[in-house]
Amino acid sequence: MFNKNNINSILKQNKKRRLKDLSDNLDNIVFLDFDGVINLNFDNYDGHFDNDDLINNLNNFCLDNNFKIVVTSSWRKYSDYKSILYNSGLNKNVEIIGKTDVLNKDRESEVIKYIKEHCYINKFIILDDMPFNELKKYQIQTNSNKGFDKNKYNEAIMLINSNLWR
Repeated sequence: MFNKNNINSILKQNKKRRLKDLSDNLDNIVFLDFDGVINLNFDNYDGHFDNDDLINNLNNFCLDNNFKIVVTSSWRKYSDYKSILYNSGLNKNVEIIGKTDVLNKDRESEVIKYIKEHCYINKFIILDDMPFNELKKYQIQTNSNKGFDKNKYNEAIMLINSNLWR
């Protein structure tokens, strides 16, 4: 079990492991919510998101910066989340490496658990329209009416290039 209050300790432990690991086996991760980020139609139940600009921003961010995706969206519980993303225009070269476990708690707890259990993470960002607390400095919080638009894309670029990761 984990405690949300020890996220800084978890991140420090992961950083020590990264420094010892001289291989290229470290991943940059986007923790991705769908609704309010790449899907702005909350009545959409067919699993195809018609927001090409938002998907293209995600494609460009992941491909240009070598990021992989871990799905945090509630869509992961009920659907073939990988097909939904690829059928909605996610570039096939963007790797979806998994999803967070469903803990029936807040999404932030699910992300923290994933980080704790996967020490191969180099950098990560969280794309979500709902606010996070402890992981707020790693989050790009989107407006649910605008999603991962160009402004949020630029914020994400600034975040991954910030001193946070040095």
